[in-house]
Amino acid sequence: MTGAEYIAEFLARVGSTQVFTLTGGACAFMIDAVGRHPSLTYTCFQHEQSAAMAADALWRVNRKVGVTMATSGPGATNLITGIACSYFDSIPTLHITGQVNQREGSAYHGANVRQSGFQETKIVDMVGPITKYAVMVRSADDLRRELAKAYAIAVSGRRGPVLVDVPMDIQQIDMGEDVVVEQAVPAATESTGAVLAALSATLAGARRPIVLWGAGIGMAGVQKEIADWLAREGLPFVSSWAGLTFFDHDHPGFLGQIGVYGNRGANFALQNADMVLVLGSRLDNRQRSGNPRNFAASAVVHVVDVDEEELKKYNNDGYRTSHLDLRSLPEVLGALRAPPLDPSWRDYLADMKSRYYGRETSTSAMRLNTVSPYDVVRRINDVIARNAIVVGDTGAAVCWLHQAFKVKEHTLFTAGGNSPMGYGLPAAIGAKLAASDRQVVSYNGDGGFQLNIQELQTLKHYDLDVAVVVMNNGSYGIIKQFQDSYLGSRYSASQDGYGTPDFGQVARAYGLRYARIENVDQIVPELFAGGPIVIDVMLSEQTLIEPKLEMGRPINDQFPYLDDAEYAAGNRFVDYPRPDSFRRMLT
Repeated sequence: MTGAEYIAEFLARVGSTQVFTLTGGACAFMIDAVGRHPSLTYTCFQHEQSAAMAADALWRVNRKVGVTMATSGPGATNLITGIACSYFDSIPTLHITGQVNQREGSAYHGANVRQSGFQETKIVDMVGPITKYAVMVRSADDLRRELAKAYAIAVSGRRGPVLVDVPMDIQQIDMGEDVVVEQAVPAATESTGAVLAALSATLAGARRPIVLWGAGIGMAGVQKEIADWLAREGLPFVSSWAGLTFFDHDHPGFLGQIGVYGNRGANFALQNADMVLVLGSRLDNRQRSGNPRNFAASAVVHVVDVDEEELKKYNNDGYRTSHLDLRSLPEVLGALRAPPLDPSWRDYLADMKSRYYGRETSTSAMRLNTVSPYDVVRRINDVIARNAIVVGDTGAAVCWLHQAFKVKEHTLFTAGGNSPMGYGLPAAIGAKLAASDRQVVSYNGDGGFQLNIQELQTLKHYDLDVAVVVMNNGSYGIIKQFQDSYLGSRYSASQDGYGTPDFGQVARAYGLRYARIENVDQIVPELFAGGPIVIDVMLSEQTLIEPKLEMGRPINDQFPYLDDAEYAAGNRFVDYPRPDSFRRMLT
């Protein structure tokens, strides 16, 4: 086998079936080998960034490691945004880039020049901070050893992306017939006994406990066991955005998603708890706000995570921590008994859920008599398949989606950590390629849609039945709302200087179906079947995200602001006083 053929055979041996690519000279040998391999296929994208985002979606949908191949120079650098999506969200992906022949490279000449070979670029150095491992191979032995090592690293411990850079001469080298595959390496963590003892001590004194469900539960594949434990113990729980996809939202203990754009009732409940057990969430500042001292201010917070470095950041917060691979969590929780809830806490939680869960309303849409984005999300939720895959982009659109969508058997995800505009369409393509038998919806704002709009050609070329929803408010709505709060409603670069094309004409240019939606009743099941379609939902440019945290306030005091009486009812157990200056501003 040549080096290129070896790579193709390795991919087949580890269970990969697809490679996402945009071709180029430095990767042509590898793509040719993939094309000739009986167990592999390749899918061509219009931009390498899209290929990386599609690869990111694979693991989220079917637990297979997504693979890209790209050429040197711009092909490799175009992968970076998609690689960052995988790194921050702990998604294992394998990126294989072509590189110039070693005899053409700057290292061969012994000179510290910017570039020697055509399109030579030090991609390994560039992606180092956003990969678990990145390496350029320099020999047949290197390729055999490093490819196996990189793959094993990607799927071990806290998972993430890796990159292997392969010079063209190594792609053509004779490899022999032996293929090396390494197994995933278990994370070295605390013993289950030690974690059980620590959690037992934390729970022992709790009378107002709450559990925060993080994505780590689903990443570890233990979501059913944890959901069953919560139901058995009668424990209430809230969720991060990334955790929302891993359980049925009709679970009796579920109160809603928390954070800056969280459900009011869920935020109130977390902020009034006396114990918060955090399972597999990194508690980023979209959950705790920019001031973590305002997060669960009177609670004992105990965080369980596979990544020891994540736990170190809580040293200054006084949190308790346990270092555990969450695959072992069922063993721990199976022996853990929660104390009975204080009756007043149980009544309070029922009140918060009744008042706020599933009741998101767009007061801006009501005032303007325009379409409410929350009504649109709920309508889509109702008409799509019970097990549909829904992929969010970013900005205001993804906030409305996570605020109002209820998961049954659905898969719901976005690139939450990196959160780039342009993720929703290529990731939906990756999802459809991973699960051709499931309905797939790409959910975008008009701004994010334009970032990778060229992938409509990929939809058309492969005739992928993906519904592309565009929440069209003719602006960068989430930035406008920020500018309303802090920049005197000066819409520099969010509306002034920004524009959208006629998406109907764009869809027709790509040979796709198109629907313009001006009333939620127009959203019918037929739109989501029968081939790719662009569904253009017309919103007012003044449509807001509601509720939304503003700077300086805790997550349980969101805009639009509640009156003092309702705010006090939400903070029944812990006082989060409003400063006099803030109260004067509200009157």
